[in-house]
Amino acid sequence: MNDQLDSPEGQDPGGVGMAPDNSRLENTPGDPELESGTVPDALVEEFSSLTTPYCWVITEDLLAGYDGAEPSAVGKSGPDQAEPSDVHEALTSGRFFRLAGDGGAGLAIGRLYDPSGDNERAPLEDFGRKNWGAAQIAYRLEGDWQPL
Repeated sequence: MNDQLDSPEGQDPGGVGMAPDNSRLENTPGDPELESGTVPDALVEEFSSLTTPYCWVITEDLLAGYDGAEPSAVGKSGPDQAEPSDVHEALTSGRFFRLAGDGGAGLAIGRLYDPSGDNERAPLEDFGRKNWGAAQIAYRLEGDWQPL
């Protein structure tokens, strides 16, 4: 055998064991600070392409139907100062939400992009309540609508 391929007893020959300790990491994997479930504000600001803190868009108007007989809210978005790039971000990366009335009947489905996680009620408060009298908002989780 080639002596260059042999490794001393007890050492990893490379690629099959644990990686060596990486001193460049401020926190090591498994550190509770890395597993907090929250995204630091600095990272939210760095990676968010939004010009507003959040953006939502209605993708399905359950009241208007599809025949065009009733005006549809499909394409409505908010907040009012949201730009087309914000709407694009909501459509491509947002969580699905459903607005419903008091009895639970669905009124609309849409998507919300909210990097901070602080604006989950925004579609309900910005649009659903005043336009349809919506009373609830739910988000898609594991195949079901989960109300807030």
